[in-house]
Amino acid sequence: MKQRAKAFLARLRKDPRNLFWLISAAGILGYFLLSFRYGGKLYAWMIQENSPAIRFIDYFSHLSDASDRMSLYSHFSGSSLAGYRPLFPPLAYCMYHFLFRLTSLPDGSVTGLPPETVPGALSVFTLWLVFTAVLFFAALGLIGKRNRKKDLALFTLLTLSAVFAGSGFLTGNSAMLALGLTAAGLGLSESPSPRRRKAGILLLALSVALKLYPAVFGLLFLKEKKNKDLLLLVLLSLALVLVPFVFFGGVSALQTWLDNLFRPLQSDYGRPQYLKGVFFSLIRDLTGREASGVSTALSAAVCLLWAFLAWRSRSRQRAVFFLTCIMVFFPTNSFRYTLAFFAVPLAMLLKEEPEEPLRAWPAGVVSALYGMLFTVPVWILAVVPMDLRYDFYALTSVEIWLYLAAYALAAVMTAAELTDRGPRRIPARRP
Repeated sequence: MKQRAKAFLARLRKDPRNLFWLISAAGILGYFLLSFRYGGKLYAWMIQENSPAIRFIDYFSHLSDASDRMSLYSHFSGSSLAGYRPLFPPLAYCMYHFLFRLTSLPDGSVTGLPPETVPGALSVFTLWLVFTAVLFFAALGLIGKRNRKKDLALFTLLTLSAVFAGSGFLTGNSAMLALGLTAAGLGLSESPSPRRRKAGILLLALSVALKLYPAVFGLLFLKEKKNKDLLLLVLLSLALVLVPFVFFGGVSALQTWLDNLFRPLQSDYGRPQYLKGVFFSLIRDLTGREASGVSTALSAAVCLLWAFLAWRSRSRQRAVFFLTCIMVFFPTNSFRYTLAFFAVPLAMLLKEEPEEPLRAWPAGVVSALYGMLFTVPVWILAVVPMDLRYDFYALTSVEIWLYLAAYALAAVMTAAELTDRGPRRIPARRP
């Protein structure tokens, strides 16, 4: 036993990235073991946020939004608990309208109905879910060195984590589809083959046309001086965003969508899921004053810092990480399923051979924080009772833990990049 422990510690010292596998697997295994003790109570609290109705909620709400194409952007969204209007670009609603036609009732409505009662609903949703999962698995194979065993191990841990199984897949949010397209697009964009690079750009453009915020990866092409690829990405993205408006009311629908997009989305600025909420809460708690403008300015300043670090970073993996920080922490209508996009720089970290020796810091700390993010954080049961609820919508103990891990990860990576003094010599291997 002591020899095995010493061998394991030696592997950790040699490659601190193994901390991710250890922590992530421990949390997921612990969740399954604790389920024998707590049963459905654990699932309802840790996965369903104490709300059984949360299952598939985003998928079926957007199906309802897309049921009436011509008035889509002028009515209040079925996906909203606070009166939001539809915000997705029209290509996303083209997909949802097609899925709606496969599951619609005679009165043309799916809102408020249990998924089991809608003809074909669960079958179609299952096929959609399988497609998004297979796309993500295939995308992992396009990142770094091809390694099916590692791809399968990483895919398994990620999809069983609270971020994936307990949020993105549970709600059926289209962010999971955009994630697969983004991961595949970034993987193919490094290919020496012009056709594969163009295919990657098309996939990235599709992800932009679904969620908009993957457009931030255009800065990566600009940094790498891939001007032709960047131009193609911009043109394809604009076409895929604008042309589908012909199916939803034309120019008037575009104007309404832009108005929906830039109007204030919510009043509960205290949510920690995005930067403005963090700064707003800190200022309010420290000074007793609500400073929305200052909070916006501070969050913009942090994102500019991340953009600068992405631009100056010598590592593509770190550049992708900082751009991911912008797209995850800046949008105001953000929930824990967007944390799934950190799976892309994680896959790059685990699968790509580093250009220089990994330092115990930050590689070990970063790998441990990735493990805490992509797991089921059962250890919080030691300090938080299962029946605890919070006032803010979608803010739970699990959500707080995941965002603490994500913000800590961003802080460590930022500090490491700011203190990076340049490349170090790779020691020669002994014969």
